[in-house]
Amino acid sequence: MGFIAQIRVVHDELPLTPTIAVRPDVTIRYEYAVRTDRTKVFVSVFGDDHATLESSLEADPTVSSPQRVGTFENRSIYRITLETDREIVPDRCAERGLFVFTMTSGEIGWIVRVHFPDRETLTAYREYCIDRNVSFRVNQLYDSTASDDATYFLTERQHEILAMAYYGGYYDIPRSITQDDLADRLEISDSAVSQRLRRAVSELIRATIETDRKPAVPG
Repeated sequence: MGFIAQIRVVHDELPLTPTIAVRPDVTIRYEYAVRTDRTKVFVSVFGDDHATLESSLEADPTVSSPQRVGTFENRSIYRITLETDREIVPDRCAERGLFVFTMTSGEIGWIVRVHFPDRETLTAYREYCIDRNVSFRVNQLYDSTASDDATYFLTERQHEILAMAYYGGYYDIPRSITQDDLADRLEISDSAVSQRLRRAVSELIRATIETDRKPAVPG
C-alpha cells in the first residue's frame, strides 16, 4: 500500500548541487552509496563532455576524489567521496520503510521519486528537510495501487498561489489574508487569483477523492 511521490529538494550543500548548477546540460543519477569511514557514492552521468564535467566535479565542495570507473555510450559512472553531511534522503526515513526509486538531477537540485509506507514517513522526510533549510516541494503524489492516471501535477503558478494562500492564512478561520491581498502580492487581477485557486484545488480534489463515490447532486 502506501503512496508514491516525486519530490524536489534543493540546497547548496546537498551532494553535487554545485555541479548540477553549473552543468545543467548533463543529467546526474544517484546510484548507491558505500558507507565506511568516508562515504563513497556512485553516480551515472549522461553526457559526453568528460573534461568539462570532471573540472566541475573537482571544484565541487560537496564531494572529493571524483574518479570515472566506467564509460559507455552517452553515459559514464563516477565514484566520488562525500564531503557534506546533508543527505538527499535521510537514513532515518529509509529505516521507516521509505523506498527510493530514483534520484536524478534537475531544477538546480534533486528530483527524488520515492515510495512512502504512510503519511508519517513523508512528514518525517519533510521535517528533516525543513530543519536543515532544504527546499522541499512535492511535485506529484499518487496512490501506489493506482495507475498513472491518478497522478496530479500542479503548475508553478498553481503551486505558488496555493502555498502563498495557505501559509498566508487564506484558509484560516477567520482569514488572515484576502483574495485582493493575494492579487496585490502576485500583481495579477482578482479574477486571475480566483481562477488559479479554483483550478489548483480542483486538481488536488480530482487526485485525492475517490471518483467511484461521487455524491448525488440535486437536479
